[in-house]
Order: sequence, then structure tokens, then C-alpha cells
Amino acid sequence: MAGREDSHHRLAQLEAIRHCRAAMMSLAPVVPFVIAPFIGSFLGVLVRRIPRGESFAIGRSHCEDCQTVLKPHEMIPVLSYLLQKGKCRTCGSRIDPHHLRIELTALAVPACVIATRLLTAHEQGFPLAEADFSLPLLLADCFLGWMLLALAWIDRICMRLPDVLTLPLLLAGLAEGFVNGGTEALLDRTLGAVCGWALFALVAYGYRALRGRSGLGGGDVKLLAAGGAWIGLAALPIVVVLASAFGIVIALATTLRAQRFSMTVMIPFGPCLAAAIWLARLTLTAQ
Repeated sequence: MAGREDSHHRLAQLEAIRHCRAAMMSLAPVVPFVIAPFIGSFLGVLVRRIPRGESFAIGRSHCEDCQTVLKPHEMIPVLSYLLQKGKCRTCGSRIDPHHLRIELTALAVPACVIATRLLTAHEQGFPLAEADFSLPLLLADCFLGWMLLALAWIDRICMRLPDVLTLPLLLAGLAEGFVNGGTEALLDRTLGAVCGWALFALVAYGYRALRGRSGLGGGDVKLLAAGGAWIGLAALPIVVVLASAFGIVIALATTLRAQRFSMTVMIPFGPCLAAAIWLARLTLTAQ
């Protein structure tokens, strides 16, 4: 009799654990949306300060006109901007809408991650409720998306991909591979990073040797290496092809807008590369 009661007790515990896990899985997609505006606020600091050569690790947020240090309630993402009608509470000067734009764009990152998973589940004939919403994997994908967003934005502003972002992104990709896939995944990610760096380094060297000027920046080389650390070796060629296609389209659009053809037109390649890495990663993790 006691053995039967113990058995029922264990079954009840397992059922409770199963329901708890199901509840956590259903709440997992909400977490990235909750933190996205705050991440976007920090990205806004990066995008604003790095091109100017300012430190983003120290120094409190302040009004750029009157230099008044912002209070906590004045730094609530999106909400503070709307309540203050885009103006500083102290001096009334206009707050650059750049901050609002990047906070809202940061929300698009988890939206893309979740939409990709739902679309993949639908195409494979699985119920949408069975889509993979593992919180660690969701947060990893969102982290990559947010970092790529910051890098693309900075490169568009100043044609530079700072090491302070690309190198930690590379290390984070290797760490994520090891945590989620073990030593085999770590080896694949390492090969992806090394081959990505070697490929673009060779292209950059060859272009300089043939044309006598730089055609591919060192930041692009490091960003592809970071991309390889997140997607592995097999997906690397797809990233290169996609990024090149995006770059050609942007170069043609720039030429048409200028209404003159030039072989020396310069475009930031970082956004093209970031978009290609992001698409490859979403495709891989949604399968």
C-alpha cells in the first residue's frame, strides 16, 4: 500500500514538473520583448558615443544641450520620450529621435526570432504551440541580433566596425556553441571563425595589391569571423553570397541616386554582412 502511494506521489511530482516547464516555455517569448527596449536604450548609447570616440562604460546619461544628468524616471525606454514629448525636462531642448528609433528597432529583433520559429513550425506541419521557444536559445539569438544592429548602425554612421563590439561578439559565439552543442559545435564554430577571417583577409589583401587602395576594412574581416563563430563553417558561403548581393544592390541604388557612375563609390559593408549573418542564424536555429 505504501509503495503504491509513493508511486502516485512520484507521478504527481512529474506531472507538476511537466506543467511547470510548459508554463515557462509559454512565457519564454515574452522575456525578450520585456528587455528589448532597455537593450535598445543601451544600444543607443553605443551608437551615439562610439563614433564620437566617447566612452560608453563610464559617465551617466545626460542632456546633450544643458548637460543635466537624467533621473531614472527620465530614462524609461520609449515611455519617457513620449511623456516628455521628445524634449528635455530641464531646458526644453529637442531630444534626438535617434534614441526612440533604436529602442523601437530593438523590439523588432525578438519579433523576427519568434516569427521565424512560428513560420518554420507551420511549414513543417507542426502545431504552432510546439515551436521551439527555449529561453536560452531565444536570448542567444536576440543577443546576436542586438549586437549586429548596433554594429550595422555604427558602420552606417562612420564606416567603422569597432573591435570593442566585434571581438566580444566572436567570443560569445564560441561560448554559445560550446554551451548548447558541446565540443563538436565549438570545433565547428572555431573553424567558421578562422575560415571567415582568412577568407576576407585574403580578399582585402588581394584588392589592395591589385587596386592600390583598401576595398574591405579590417572590421568587415572581424565581423565575418564573428559570424562564423555564431553559424559555423557550413553556412559561411551563404553569408558571403548574401552579403555580396546586398552590397551590390546598395551600390547600384547609391549610383542611381547620385546619377553618375563611379568605380570608387564607398558603401558601408557592415550592414550587408550583419543582415546576412542574422538571416543565416535565424534559419539555422529555427530548424
